Amino acid sequence: MDRLLRILQVHNKYRPGWGGEDTVADLEADLLRRNGHEVERLSVWTGELEGANALKLIAAGFGTVWSFRGYALTRKAIASFSPDVLHVHNTFPLLSPSVYWAAHRAGVPVVQTLHNYRLTCANTLLLRNNKPCEECVGHFPWPGLRYRCFGSSFFRTAAVTSKNVVHRWLGTFRTKIHAYVALTNFSKEVFVRAGLPRERIFVKPNFNVDSGKLVALRLPRVVFAGAIARPKGIHLLLETWAKLSPAGHQLVMVGDGPDRAELERRYAEDRNIVWYGTLPRDKVIELIAASQWLVLPSLAYENFPMSVLEAFSVGTPAIVPNHGAFAAMVSNRQEGLVFSAGSSDSLFEALGMALNVTESEWTQWSSNARNRFLLEYTERNNYEQLMSIYEGAVECFQIARRDARQPRSSKPAGQVVDVPGRDS
Repeated sequence: MDRLLRILQVHNKYRPGWGGEDTVADLEADLLRRNGHEVERLSVWTGELEGANALKLIAAGFGTVWSFRGYALTRKAIASFSPDVLHVHNTFPLLSPSVYWAAHRAGVPVVQTLHNYRLTCANTLLLRNNKPCEECVGHFPWPGLRYRCFGSSFFRTAAVTSKNVVHRWLGTFRTKIHAYVALTNFSKEVFVRAGLPRERIFVKPNFNVDSGKLVALRLPRVVFAGAIARPKGIHLLLETWAKLSPAGHQLVMVGDGPDRAELERRYAEDRNIVWYGTLPRDKVIELIAASQWLVLPSLAYENFPMSVLEAFSVGTPAIVPNHGAFAAMVSNRQEGLVFSAGSSDSLFEALGMALNVTESEWTQWSSNARNRFLLEYTERNNYEQLMSIYEGAVECFQIARRDARQPRSSKPAGQVVDVPGRDS
């Protein structure tokens, strides 16, 4: 797409330091602006619900299905800004799919980035009892309700699953969104099985600004950067590290989350574990750049973890599990080390190998990680992909609008209009 666009970015922000979606939304907005496009941002923050009374929480539950506020805010922003494309990053819990209908009413093409698996999984992670679970993918979400997958609550799970069921029935996800952005081929196939049209799902990974902070002399440290929560494999990592008890090496924990306080107390006497809490993103990258390894032992599939991408940008190899999105990012003994997901023995072996690798091997893996970043995850590559997706969304929107204007008698029975996408 050659012309400059006006992009309205819509995003429900999470708590600071709890995920990469906010970071990705910020990076994309900056990228578009630096390339001459006008970007307006409609943002709300989940923190508005903190301390809310029961009545407000009940209203928020119903609002996940249809938010009148989200609809009104979107219509107002569209009327004020007149965007060429509405790019949605997250609508949960305060905006809801009503934003898609607001764009439809105003005649604006819609792009949705699939940062997580919420469209087919109540807890977004495809994870149950600390193991991958796909029971609801492509099916009515009875399992999610039965297992109370969101917040261990039937009513909270019902609110989330109702959103998906209602909007599948309304056709929202098939007719009101003109292009989806999946971050890996793995996640694309999950969403195809969940019922999204394959032709509208484009694969575009996350990206990172090249900081150029390449450090030759690395400290003997392994860094974890992310949410301090069980799905990230935090308990597995700390228990395995305690068994390994490596002399002369540190495990650096960066981030915050629901399990931090308890785990920090439990491992307070281990001098080889250092807790940093939440740090500014540039400081996290500096810390990773000065360390030998990044580790992310997630129990969940993930979608495209930013910490691995940030590590590659500074030539730091990664230790990751062998499932989900990680297979698209790290090849064993190439850009890092891969272990059997959820296995303490396998992680123990990978950490032991990482801490005893030869200098020449580590240097080669570091170089591979950096080259992978330069080849696939730079701003320039991502910008070109994003423009192609916007072009596809506009084309799909125009085809659908033209088709809608034709007399019904002129349409072949059962005709389905989909924009040709990239089958990756």
